[in-house]
Amino acid sequence: MSTQFDLEGRRFEVQTLSPEDSCLGLEILGKALGPALMSSLSGVEPGMSVEEIGARLNFSAIVPALVGQASQMSALLKLFLPRSKFDRAGNGNLVELKLFTDEVFGGRVDLLIAFLVHAVRAEYTCFLGGNSALAQLLAGLASTSKSPPAPTP
Repeated sequence: MSTQFDLEGRRFEVQTLSPEDSCLGLEILGKALGPALMSSLSGVEPGMSVEEIGARLNFSAIVPALVGQASQMSALLKLFLPRSKFDRAGNGNLVELKLFTDEVFGGRVDLLIAFLVHAVRAEYTCFLGGNSALAQLLAGLASTSKSPPAPTP
């Protein structure tokens, strides 16, 4: 199964990770976002609605916590790259993203993060759904491009 999304006018496609890589990715995601969640969740209490959680998240505390875990983003990227393609020439033909990583993401950590947000949301939609704080954090980090649809069983 794969998910497609557009970032800055380019079409990307990411295939579902293997079960082993998906488990590893979840561990890496926890290491990457755990400190950001802890620093941004002051004032969030059990039973709050999604809107209340969103209003209480301290997004200014997220960036420093994420920067401190940037190596985890690199580890996530290594998991998703072998399963990713993109439309390099703008002609609808998808090519392996791994071969063009520097061309696409070099000097563009913002685009790399947007790519990872979409890949993670597609891979862990079921796990991240609902009122979870992790779902709220990812929603706040998502780019303005259209999010991929949830996978169907």
